[in-house]
Amino acid sequence: MMYQLPSCNPGETISIPTELRDSLSCLDIVWSDMFETEKVNPGRARQRELDFLQGAPPTWLNFYTSANLPLVERDGFNYLINLIERKKEKSCLMSAACQAVTDVSLQYQPGSGGSTLGMQVLWHFRRDLRCARAIDSDLDPKELSKQVLDLFLLSNEKPYAKQDQKTVLLLLDTKEKLDNNQPIKNELWGNLLKEIHNRDINTQTPVVIILDWIPKDFSLNDTLILGSNPSEEKSKRLKEKLLQQIRLQRKSQWKVTTINLLYTEDSSGSALAGAILQDLRDEFTCETWTEPFKTEISENKDEFTREIEMMTDTLLGKYETHKKPVLLLLDHEDDKPLRYLLKNLQSKLQDDQTGGPAFVIINAVRKSVIRATFHVKLKLELLPGEKDRFAQKRLEIENKHKKMSKTFHAFNIMQGGFQKEDAEKVITGEMVNLIEKDKTSTELLCFLALINSYVPGSHLSKPLCKKFIKGKPSVEEIMKPFMDLIVIFSDGKEKANCLRLKHPMIADACLKMVTENKLTRSDIALNFLNKMVEGNESNYRHICKRLLFTRPGGLTEKEKFSRLILDIMKERKTNKCIDLLKTASNLFSTDPFYPQALARLYYIVVTEENKYHEAEQWAKEAIERDPKKSNLRDTLGQVHKNHLSRIWTGSIWIHVKKPRTGLRLCIAQSAIAAFEDEEKAAEDELDDDTKFNNMGHFGFLQVCKEIYDLIRPQNPLEQEYLDFINGLRGKVESKYNFFEWYLAFSSPSNKTPEYFCGDVEDCYKQYFTQGTQTGEETLNERKQKTFAGMLHFLKSDVNVLKQNLSAIEKPQSEDETQTVLYVLANIVLSQAGEPAEDTEELQDMLQKLWSTKAEGRSPEFYLLVLLLFWPEEEKPNLPNLGDCVQYMSQSYEREYQKYLRGLCLVPLFFYGKGEGLQRLVPALKPHQNGSQRPDHSKLHHTDLELLTEGDEGEAECLQPVDGKVENHQVFAVRNGQQIEVKAHKKGSVCKQGHVSFHLGVTIRGPVAYNITHQN
Repeated sequence: MMYQLPSCNPGETISIPTELRDSLSCLDIVWSDMFETEKVNPGRARQRELDFLQGAPPTWLNFYTSANLPLVERDGFNYLINLIERKKEKSCLMSAACQAVTDVSLQYQPGSGGSTLGMQVLWHFRRDLRCARAIDSDLDPKELSKQVLDLFLLSNEKPYAKQDQKTVLLLLDTKEKLDNNQPIKNELWGNLLKEIHNRDINTQTPVVIILDWIPKDFSLNDTLILGSNPSEEKSKRLKEKLLQQIRLQRKSQWKVTTINLLYTEDSSGSALAGAILQDLRDEFTCETWTEPFKTEISENKDEFTREIEMMTDTLLGKYETHKKPVLLLLDHEDDKPLRYLLKNLQSKLQDDQTGGPAFVIINAVRKSVIRATFHVKLKLELLPGEKDRFAQKRLEIENKHKKMSKTFHAFNIMQGGFQKEDAEKVITGEMVNLIEKDKTSTELLCFLALINSYVPGSHLSKPLCKKFIKGKPSVEEIMKPFMDLIVIFSDGKEKANCLRLKHPMIADACLKMVTENKLTRSDIALNFLNKMVEGNESNYRHICKRLLFTRPGGLTEKEKFSRLILDIMKERKTNKCIDLLKTASNLFSTDPFYPQALARLYYIVVTEENKYHEAEQWAKEAIERDPKKSNLRDTLGQVHKNHLSRIWTGSIWIHVKKPRTGLRLCIAQSAIAAFEDEEKAAEDELDDDTKFNNMGHFGFLQVCKEIYDLIRPQNPLEQEYLDFINGLRGKVESKYNFFEWYLAFSSPSNKTPEYFCGDVEDCYKQYFTQGTQTGEETLNERKQKTFAGMLHFLKSDVNVLKQNLSAIEKPQSEDETQTVLYVLANIVLSQAGEPAEDTEELQDMLQKLWSTKAEGRSPEFYLLVLLLFWPEEEKPNLPNLGDCVQYMSQSYEREYQKYLRGLCLVPLFFYGKGEGLQRLVPALKPHQNGSQRPDHSKLHHTDLELLTEGDEGEAECLQPVDGKVENHQVFAVRNGQQIEVKAHKKGSVCKQGHVSFHLGVTIRGPVAYNITHQN
């Protein structure tokens, strides 16, 4: 092999020097001439094909069709190819939607052929792009990014001159790193951009296209999209995928599953979903509800709760009456209340022992615009076209391999449509009879079944298996009765030293078989820890964490424990879960995860009286193992908070004796102390790559809210309680202030619970509402006094806005805080069409402050200077906006950087086309339909989402700004002055030249959105 890669000259290749090849140790490169200039051993090629068909991971030789049968292409193959073709075009960087580093994701269920499809795509592009697979996703992202850039340039020598540049297609197996649970892609992306900047790469094509390879379970939920005016073929394909998803969920063990169907009004998505229900009316009890949620929780919580209860009871009645699963179509515009219905259904189905889901819910949501997605999904269910291709391939395989094809269990399960029956029938009666007779082989089989079922893709090391059987015959000899279920393969090294079952569904079937023969999951897991892991902890650290600690996602929030722990709990064996976690905690004596999980298990599940004492001890043990990790302290706070709730609502409340008061206050103080310790630890965490942990602040407010919620009217407060509550008021106000600006200036992550903002505001209202004042009046009065609070009024009813802001008086002195509030109040009033101060008058107020002290003021002050002075023509003595941007950045670093790091800062305003204050376009998202509170922004929420999430929006109300890109920085060009602004997408500034963009302003400074290069 000549080790050639595509050159920058179309159709040409270039040979790679040995020294450079050897330096790319993180990358498994797909050479353009792989296998073509060497003689391939037919026997080796045949063995690789046999291994693959039986269930071993694919190797590059499997894709070389001169030596092997061509592989089946699953449905996502052509779509992936088309996505990558669009991303790699030379004109791509001219548009706003494409960047120097971009990605396409492949989401796959383990066992569906995801690894094969990813490698098929790389093999397809090996003569067109520089294709490589990251060898180990736990490698240092900095080193990986350097090697990827070396591959792009074909040079690792300084200075980095213009080398032979060609886009790299990088296959990345996305796993969670054990130290911070952050997908490696997030870190790699940032490091790649730094490398591009450091090497001063100026390119017209993407530098890297990341093919993000993400294992995902679609059996619980999925999202399908039907865009505007779909063709007949697209509608047909969507219907096939919707039926595929329903069939997949029908085979699952979840009690409630959902399918989100996003569609535009002109796509007939509702009619398509209705046709599905018509087709499946014999298999399901079918129901259609249109706009089912009539009440907003924020408007009337009690009525909303009654509504959800009635809906739940109606659905349960349908299920119990017809004795078959319910297929429910919800057709609406606002699906936010759905999570409450799902939680209610799940809680009332906990004791349902029937297999498969009771409810499959199609959540059809109408949208005016739907963003394009750049991902492909691979599921354990075949589409009609795939069934035909697999049937044809089976004939070819049988013709070539004859009787041996019956042992190709991985292929046969896939070809059969991933049916449980196909996996179960490979287990022979002889194997079942051996379960009690042959202990050694049975134990190894049980270990494989356990880890391959709960950690698909994992394997046992052959040398460690030999160590386990203690000098007996070889592993193959010991496992001979079960070898038809097992595949031995190489993990990249020369020797085949990895053992696993041929398919995850075979692992499930084996686990079912052994648990039906007097063995239990808990016993198997405990034996695995004691007999395989002990003494070999470093080999099994990742597997054990996945088995015992990693919590899977649920319908509305993360599950409370790992999948294995949850399954053992269903067998009413909580004590076995405790034994498992204690054993793991002893084996991995420095890992805080296991004592943390034990603490959660005790306070959430255990019912014995000493549960809180045990939970507290294990929570403290987790903290001792990693004192600097702030989120471990949150578990201790949750233990005390849960204890407080239980002891306060116990039956002893009415007849409480006085000493009991002290006990309650003691627990409350312990909870508060734990959350305050968490706050302090979070303050000391200086890692810029992680987000600030605000859960200590939130936990504190929840405890304070809990105290108020638990007080009953018939129990007069003792002086001790009053003193305690009054002593909390100052800290409640401080914490509320923190979240007021935190939530106003940043976008909440997907992990932020929906009750977050409501709990924060409710706590403040409880502690500060007095006399005849309502909670809302108290809150609005507070919001008048802060910049972040006043932004809230952009979403308020006009009457509320006028009542709260019109009375704000013009400051008589040059007080920065009062001036900032007065200027913002007038901007907000103007947006609602209410009378406001003249722009010139507001400018004069800011100008006076600037002239007395330009540097060292608040970010809010500089934000208003930018808003009011940016579009102005050059005049004498105006604030220098270049300086203003610099001062604002410095001020942000002082005030907010620590707390908002790693978050997406929201644009507070954009620059529009109007005059005066009307040229400012607020970017706050509107309330959903049903709310009586209008949004005063001229910017449609779909345009806003496209701008801030996709960087591809075109909003008619916004004024494009001219600019230029130089040295990986973007500048606004204004009256001959270059003012540096932040690029919303850092990867969009790798091509120099003139650009235009929409200019928004965050609390950190001006940001360029939708950067478009001028031809």
